[in-house]
Amino acid sequence: MDRFIAQAIASIAEDSVSGAVEIAEKSAEALQRLARNDQSAHIDELRRRLLEIGWGLIRIHPTMAPLVNLVNGVLWKINDAPTVEAARHAITVATGDFKRHIHVHEAAIAETARRLIPEDGQVLTNGRSTTVRAALRNAQRAGRRFRVICAEGRPGCEGRSLAAELAAGGIPVTLVIDALAVALVSESQLVLVGADHLSGHGLVNKVGTYAIALAAKESGVAMYALCGSEKFLPPGFVPPGQARWPADQVWADVPAGVAISNIYYDSTPLAALAGIVTEQGVQPTVGIEAWLAATKLHPGLKQA
Repeated sequence: MDRFIAQAIASIAEDSVSGAVEIAEKSAEALQRLARNDQSAHIDELRRRLLEIGWGLIRIHPTMAPLVNLVNGVLWKINDAPTVEAARHAITVATGDFKRHIHVHEAAIAETARRLIPEDGQVLTNGRSTTVRAALRNAQRAGRRFRVICAEGRPGCEGRSLAAELAAGGIPVTLVIDALAVALVSESQLVLVGADHLSGHGLVNKVGTYAIALAAKESGVAMYALCGSEKFLPPGFVPPGQARWPADQVWADVPAGVAISNIYYDSTPLAALAGIVTEQGVQPTVGIEAWLAATKLHPGLKQA
């Protein structure tokens, strides 16, 4: 593997703060480097290299559907390339299109979400989603006045980063511990969360999302997931097991005999959400299956 690609993958592996969109963009850049530097004599050799790097990226962040869709799209793009040179060009085109699309989707989602944010209301979120951040900034630029409650997002505490980013832009924000965020749902008018992936089985997002969803349902507070179609998990893809993060993130000097389970994501049933905000507007959760079914999974991703 190219040394610079290996370094890029290592950097992505160490990144526990960036959202799915940011990780996907960095991954697309790694595949663009593959296209630039590839010396494969045949398309099959290039395809093997692409699968090696693609699966490496997917296994690092197994909950992030944009990585699956990125690799899936590139594999289909090179499928009918007549030469290895054409395949390299196809990778460059596919990755460039992917990067553009995720930003176009983010802008469209932000515009739809703006209409959901109540004037002088309180919006609660958890973790750090660049899509949620874009939506809140867009609403502020449009003149909407509101305040934000950010759950801290332990153990990675990426909620702190989101709170700092919003505050730097002049949005009133309060950072709270995760357990308090659940209690504050009833005092909010809206809950907006991001997504790592969405499937018929539910919404996978920062751990704590499910508890917030239950509180929102009980309190009658609308909760929406901001989720571009690049985060829809292709039917038939079985994600690798979720990574177990280091125990010392939770307790540095854990006593003997105490086991630590440190995972970053949970799954929320779609029925617990008021809707999914996509680049095509607000979608009811009951109608999401048809959209999910539209993506065809490449054979190279059907098994690890």
